[in-house]
Amino acid sequence: MERGSRAEQTSSEEQGNSYRDGIALNFMRPDVGRPGNYDFVNSGTWLVSQFKEMGIGWNRLAFSWVLAEPEKGSFNWEPYDRVIEACDAAGIQILATLGGHFDRPPVPTWAGESLADVVRSNPGYLESFIEAWVERYKGSIHYWEMLNEPGSFHKGLTVMEYVEGILKVGYKVVKAAEAGAVLPCAFGQLPVLGEREEFWDAARGHYDIHNEHMYVDWGLFRTRPHARPEEAGVRKFLALTEKHGEGDKPMWMTEIGWWGTGNITSDWVCETYKRDPMMRSVEFQPRYRGEDLLDHPVVQREDALRARWLGDMYRRLLAVPRCEKVFLWVSMDEFEGGYDPDRIYGGSEEGKPASQVDLWGVIAGDKTWRKSAFALKELISGSSGGPGNPPKS
Repeated sequence: MERGSRAEQTSSEEQGNSYRDGIALNFMRPDVGRPGNYDFVNSGTWLVSQFKEMGIGWNRLAFSWVLAEPEKGSFNWEPYDRVIEACDAAGIQILATLGGHFDRPPVPTWAGESLADVVRSNPGYLESFIEAWVERYKGSIHYWEMLNEPGSFHKGLTVMEYVEGILKVGYKVVKAAEAGAVLPCAFGQLPVLGEREEFWDAARGHYDIHNEHMYVDWGLFRTRPHARPEEAGVRKFLALTEKHGEGDKPMWMTEIGWWGTGNITSDWVCETYKRDPMMRSVEFQPRYRGEDLLDHPVVQREDALRARWLGDMYRRLLAVPRCEKVFLWVSMDEFEGGYDPDRIYGGSEEGKPASQVDLWGVIAGDKTWRKSAFALKELISGSSGGPGNPPKS
């Protein structure tokens, strides 16, 4: 009896270790002028402690150029230093992303009006920042992603400008510093200008790991918490890499998520849920107090579905050959200026503050764990089955 129990424990530990190497979380966004910045600066080390409690072994961390170099040649690394030191102590590895997700402004004001402007007029500014960034953290970070979603957040760039002015520059710097491996931006989020197919030949030899993002049924409600569409999407992308002669490289899904609850005070999200038969009895408002947002039926419904979806998603995707890591979006709710249970969030109204909020977190804005966080912990511990094994019902 005792011998059998030990064998079961060993099997569970092996499954957990396998998941720990493949399951990853996106950290809070450090973006200047956006929700998430306050908690990144003030609660970053606390969030690392929650990653450790869940068993998370990988973290995708964006490095906002706007936050880190507010004046030319004058750097503010302190918020990052604290997070990276905490990750080192907790045994959590980092995928570092160049730039914020969508800073306001998108680049430091001293550097130009846009990233396209910098690449065309002052490319040395960006290269100098990459050099400083890699040099500072090359002892702790060994994976570098050259930009997040330029297709959405850096308008005006072309595909070739991205490859020549950002990806190749970053690759050269990382390799010269012997700092590790390079990922391009997610393929599906290459700049909208130019021909996406040009990427393959132009970028060949200047990255080490494929990168993609995936949100199934964006803008539509989902009711089936399985990941068959995501698995099909991963296999389709990997077939594309093989078609272009890049089938020898691993792939990381650096963003994936259950799309809902981005911000239930936004008009387009409300209109989507009004079409959802499960939500017809819900009365939506343009503004909510913080605690009302966290208790909203949409937030509760989405988290319950996502918690069920996680087990199927990680089981499927990590069983696909070459799909090595999957980074869930996102770790914690992002409230502009930090979460306040009594503050009014949503559309503007005379006499009331209006604040942005994003409710994608597996940890709620009040720092309590949602069902999704507990589901992740169970997956990593091995109690929900390892890659290739169905999660326990």
